[in-house]
Amino acid sequence: MATLRDLVVWQLAETLRAEVVALCAKPSIQQQFKFRDQILPAAASVAANIAEGYGRASHADFARFLGVAIGSLRETETWLRDGVDRKFWSDDDAEAALLLCKRLTVGLNRLRAYLRSTPTPP
Repeated sequence: MATLRDLVVWQLAETLRAEVVALCAKPSIQQQFKFRDQILPAAASVAANIAEGYGRASHADFARFLGVAIGSLRETETWLRDGVDRKFWSDDDAEAALLLCKRLTVGLNRLRAYLRSTPTPP
């Protein structure tokens, strides 16, 4: 049986979290406490909600938590773009994280569609 760590979307979400942590370690954002207090939990919430959904008993519950993860992903993407706009980091600095957001959007939506269309095994 596959484990949570085998899920590509969870792996991507963990990589996104690490990218955001690295961006928030830049000197240009060290004193931006309110901003950091928004983006760091949003990024961590993507993987956390995938994990919580994975641990649920039904496909419907898992799909619901993937929806929450997608919401956290959208929030993270918004903060990443806001960080570029505020000159906390450059477009190039944020490029890897924003690419992960795109890949995660596709992966989460596909997994959620699969779960919604497939009955929970007995």
